[in-house]
Formats: sequence, structure tokens, C-alpha cells
Amino acid sequence: MAYKGEARSRNKPNTNTRLRKKKIVETKAMASTRPYNYLPGLIIYHILQLLPTKIAAQASFVSKQWAEACSSIPVFEFKEGDPYNHDGKFRLRMRYQGDAKVLDAWLRSAVERSVKELDISLRNVPTVKPYCLPRTLFDAKLLTTLSLEDVRIEDNADQPISLPSVKSMSFKMVDFEGMALSNLISGCPWIEHLSLNLCDLGSWTWKLKISSSSLKSFEIFDCYSRHIEVEAKNLESFKFDSDFELLESMALFDCTNLKCINIFSQHLQHLILYALCQNSVEATINTPNLHYFDFSGYLMANVSMAPLKYLSDATLILLDHIRGPTFSLPLNHFSTLRDYLEHFDCSKKLKLYIHDAEGVMFPEDFREAFPSPLPNLKHLNIVMNSAVEGIKSELMESLHWMAPSVENPSIESLSRTNSSSTIT
Repeated sequence: MAYKGEARSRNKPNTNTRLRKKKIVETKAMASTRPYNYLPGLIIYHILQLLPTKIAAQASFVSKQWAEACSSIPVFEFKEGDPYNHDGKFRLRMRYQGDAKVLDAWLRSAVERSVKELDISLRNVPTVKPYCLPRTLFDAKLLTTLSLEDVRIEDNADQPISLPSVKSMSFKMVDFEGMALSNLISGCPWIEHLSLNLCDLGSWTWKLKISSSSLKSFEIFDCYSRHIEVEAKNLESFKFDSDFELLESMALFDCTNLKCINIFSQHLQHLILYALCQNSVEATINTPNLHYFDFSGYLMANVSMAPLKYLSDATLILLDHIRGPTFSLPLNHFSTLRDYLEHFDCSKKLKLYIHDAEGVMFPEDFREAFPSPLPNLKHLNIVMNSAVEGIKSELMESLHWMAPSVENPSIESLSRTNSSSTIT
């Protein structure tokens, strides 16, 4: 026979049971306020990791919650061919929050698998320093294509770079410390294409120097550097577009194979184009605040230049040969020369190097048909290889037509007599 107290305690729910019921009620209340498509973050994260890259990207449009989950997971593809082909591709897209060891391990694995195409794009958290690429990446012998975005490359000259198979490199928002970019190019003996976009090209030195005998295409967009120097004998195309306020000088040396030049800069002060040996080169130069211009090469017939209102000094070394048994005067020489000189009418000084005096002796009928190319020029200096004896009168007539505001043009002859004179 049970006592009344025992029966009463048997019917009374214990404390744990009450808490479980309360939690169930609260959970149901929270669920009723959530949208019908709500899933816990961990489940969404797991689902996205199982999906192919394209489908995972499309899933980001389901809701804001899915979009946030997509941006927080790494998405990478690694495809290998058969063991004898090694046609490997590695693509990495993720938000970087400082977990460098994980990235180092992935890249080390990619190099060990003889990756050929490497594409890395990181979205950095503002409070975290950009990811610094490990040195193991710069010893990938079979790598042919390298594309980097929002990373950092240290300047470490003590550790040589060896990327003997790389032919194309594209960098966006990459911080190159010191001479890191120059050293990188030096370690790529077969590089053909180089693209830089929104990069810091060495804030320690503020000078970019590229030297490559294999580079064919080079483009720079909105990068940070005070001085840019390029030496590439096989370069065919050069494109530059930047409004960086501290840009001072740009020089292209020994680019004897250039066919296309596009330069746009509001703040560039000094432009040097040396050894342009393609007379068919097409050039577009828009540098309204240029102060100094140095050119060495053949006359450029297809050149478009914005007005150079602030030009102080221009030096033109024309490699066109006019006189000699194997050289003849092109039919369009004087029209091309006149059109080219016209771009430098705003310059305060012009120094013109020519091979033969006949190169600037415009025919009388031409002078009657066309206006002067340099009506506002005040100082003109002509330097030539040939002697001026016997042609002074005709040469003077041509120079006075070419630059009528110059009172005393200076003419220097570099012939065997090594004489120089000023003709009035």
C-alpha cells in the first residue's frame, strides 16, 4: 500500500522535464519567426562544400544568408591529367582572414603536383595584412600561367626565383615590396605576357625596372610607381594607363620590335622612347602635363599625340637614312616628318638629330603647299652626320620655313671635319 506522499511525488514532474519542455516551446517560437528557407549556417556551409564550383556560386543568390556563407568558404579547383601529361590547374577563391598556414599547405601541394596554371584571388579582411606568397611557389618548374589578386610578394634577393616555364603573368592589387617584381621577371626567362592592375610596384624604392628579352606584351593600369623603366627587345605591345599623381618618368629602351604603343597619363613629366626601329608602329600618347620628351627611332607615321602645352624640352634622334648608295628618299618622308614635328610646336626647345642634311631640306613646292610645323618654336638645334658645306643657303631656307620664329638655328655637323657652326 502506497502512502499519499509517495503518490503525490510520483505524479509531480521533475525539474529536468520542465526545462526540456520550455526549450522545445522556445525553439518552436523562434522557428515561427524565421523565413521558410532558413537553414543553420553549418548545414549551408557543408552543402556548399559538396557542390561544384559553378552551382555553389549560383547558390549565393538564394538569400543573404547563403551569400554570406559562400563568401566565407574556400572554393578551389584542381584538375590533373594522366601521370604522363600533368595538365594541372589550380584555382583558389576565398576570403583571407589570416590563416596563412592553410594556404601555404595548399600551394605547396599544388607545386608538388606539378601545377601548370595557378589562379589565386583572395578577399582580404581590412584588419588583416595581405597574404604573403610562400617561396616554394617560385620554384614551380612546370608552371606556365600565374594569376594573382590581393596578395603580397616580399623582396628576398637571397632566395633566387626559378620559373623556367612561365609565359603569362597577371597581377591585380598585388603589393610588390622593393625589387620583388623585377626579381620575379628575372626568374622567368620565357615570359611573353605581363599585366599589372592596381598594383604597388615597390613603395620602398618607387622605381620599377623590367628587363626581359622574351617579353612581347606588357600592360600597366593604375599602378603606383614614380619611375618606370622597360628594356625588352622583343616587346610588340605596350599599354599604360594611370592617373597616379607622383609618376615622374617612363622609359622604353631597346624596344626594337614595338608595333603598338598606348600611353595615357595625366601626371607623367618625362617620357623616353629609345631605339624604336619599326616605322610602322602605331602610337597613341596622351600626356598633357609632359615636360620632357626624348625619342630615338624611325619616323612614326601613325602617331596620335595630345597637345603638349607644358613641354619644355624635346630631343628627337631620327634613325632614317636619306643619303647613300643603298638608301633612297621615301616619297612620303617630308609629309611624315612635318606631321611628326607639328606635335612639338609648344616646346620651348627642340634638338633634332638627323643622318643627312637632306632629311630636313623640304622642297620648295612642298613649303608653298603646307604651313610650317613649328611656328611657335623659339630654340632649334640641328645635329647631323653629314657636312653642311655647299648647301647652307638651301638648308637655311628650309629651316626658316620649318621654324619661322627661331632667329638663329644652331647647326652642328658630326662629319670627319668635326666642325660645328651656327648659321644666321
